[in-house]
Amino acid sequence: MSSPTTSLDVFKAAFENISELPYCSGTVPLDASTATLFYRAGNKAELLNFANATETQLSSLAEACQQATFGVNQKDVLDESYRKAGKLDSTEFATQFSPLSSGIVDTIRESLLQGEHAEKSIKVELYKLNVYGPGSFFKAHVDTPRSDTMFGSLVVVLPTAHEGGSLIFRHRGQERTFDTAHAVVSQDKPQVAFVAFFSDVEHEVSVVTSGYRVTLTYNLYFIDDPSSAPEASLGVVSDQDPLDQLKAALTALLSDPEFLPEGGLLGFGLSHKYPFNPSTTRLSQLVKRLKGSDADTRRICKALSLDVSLRAIYHGIYDGNSCLLGNFAVLGDQEIEDNVIYHINDQGRGTYVYEFGQYSEQDEALPIVWVKPLSKFNSFQQTYLAFGNEATLGYVYGEVCLVAEILTPEERYSE
Repeated sequence: MSSPTTSLDVFKAAFENISELPYCSGTVPLDASTATLFYRAGNKAELLNFANATETQLSSLAEACQQATFGVNQKDVLDESYRKAGKLDSTEFATQFSPLSSGIVDTIRESLLQGEHAEKSIKVELYKLNVYGPGSFFKAHVDTPRSDTMFGSLVVVLPTAHEGGSLIFRHRGQERTFDTAHAVVSQDKPQVAFVAFFSDVEHEVSVVTSGYRVTLTYNLYFIDDPSSAPEASLGVVSDQDPLDQLKAALTALLSDPEFLPEGGLLGFGLSHKYPFNPSTTRLSQLVKRLKGSDADTRRICKALSLDVSLRAIYHGIYDGNSCLLGNFAVLGDQEIEDNVIYHINDQGRGTYVYEFGQYSEQDEALPIVWVKPLSKFNSFQQTYLAFGNEATLGYVYGEVCLVAEILTPEERYSE
């Protein structure tokens, strides 16, 4: 029988084999019925057919644009040393092109989303038109979600001759490039290129060296639909599929009687960043927004009948205690005299945890094995009123993570 160290190492290695692309991309034809753009230029309305747009027409479109801003701390900032481009807001133009009827939304669902998200309704909101002329660029940035249901962005690149302007994505230490200039080139009929990506993925637009790069940007939202189909099963996949390997590795780990012999917890740091506010967000709402490998992790645990949920883990600053809660603690204006972790645990019916193989002074603490380390993507801090010789403002820190409950070997085998 394999040792717990070996089976755990195999399970962790299976996670590393999941190399998810942070985006999906492709091309679709642009025909006469979808190629026309109407836009406002001063007091006039202009028309541009992207099936055969000329350099002069594109230059006129660029002149009709305003300088593009970018978001910093919920504010729009204009700084051409960071972003140089033109933009039209959605109220300033109209397009016949539709991501829905063109099949792009179906591609997003099939290629970018997994599990229950692949069955959710998607709202596609036209946001802006951008024109990147010679010398235009946008340095590395992360998009700001406009609501907690927004999960990503869609960029549609219209067929114009240009050089440069590639989209460069960086996520989890990997860098990938989408060459928009090459993607829109067609020897036959005109075509648009598209790329959809999650909101937390860093990306930039490289410098356009010639021509005009014209894009339509859409915000992507999940629509909460009670009638949505149930969560998709894992199905039958090939022996080489990373998710199949992951499921098999977890099955082997749970079959090992030396792994968590008295039961405990499996912890998973999240790979993606999610918008939340500890004062208002409920973790039961946030779980619906899981994406990519985070959604895969939850789905595989559920497929093996593990009780898995999002938790907030709070860390003690001085004594090393950590506490898991099923929701964010409500601290408010309460005066807290003792250790804030004790207060959070008592108030929120939390669970003290310690790393498997180590020691805890808390009698009821549970051992936890971190399969994926906690990430700072979803860290948070909360304030409270610390009461000692005098009242001061105190801080407590934590992260959001996925946690699966593991029964004892006897209970695991009996199920």
